[in-house]
Amino acid sequence: MTDHPPEYDVDQLDNQYFAEAFPDADSPAELYRQVYKYTDCGAYLSMQIEYYKTIEPDGFNDLPFDKLVSEWVHSDALRRLGTWKDLDEKGVLIVAMMVGSVVEGVDQCTESIEVEAKQLDEEPEEFNNRFYVALSEVEREAEAIWSETHGCETCAKHFGIDLDGELSPVWTDCPDCEANGRVV
Repeated sequence: MTDHPPEYDVDQLDNQYFAEAFPDADSPAELYRQVYKYTDCGAYLSMQIEYYKTIEPDGFNDLPFDKLVSEWVHSDALRRLGTWKDLDEKGVLIVAMMVGSVVEGVDQCTESIEVEAKQLDEEPEEFNNRFYVALSEVEREAEAIWSETHGCETCAKHFGIDLDGELSPVWTDCPDCEANGRVV
């Protein structure tokens, strides 16, 4: 038997890793539901998946061969993936997750932050920590965008801004909106 680096042992990689990283979510769709529901900014979640697809002979290729396919699955479409176990049974591996947010009422989005899975280099809890650090960064950025663009009429008057022509920042001492701003 030949010794080889663990990264060559593809059988080690499975989605049980994510089941352990997110024990309260039995599937990618459930994790997305939690991310969206429990963030103030209604963050989105995308997952990059990889799987092998058999390519049949087509005149250019004489024999069938397996091609590695990589694609992103976004938010509500994560339901089609099934549970973590279903993914393993189908031979589909999650290799990265991405979080971001669209700020309501303005034409601005936060940066999307990709969190690559490092199954061979870290424990599931470490991935969970990196994921939630990224999600916290998205929430901070969404809050900053909101605060820069969602001031109410009193906030606008305080800053001398005409709301008909531009958006107002939120005034932190506003007695009307209590520094929460308004929906644009």
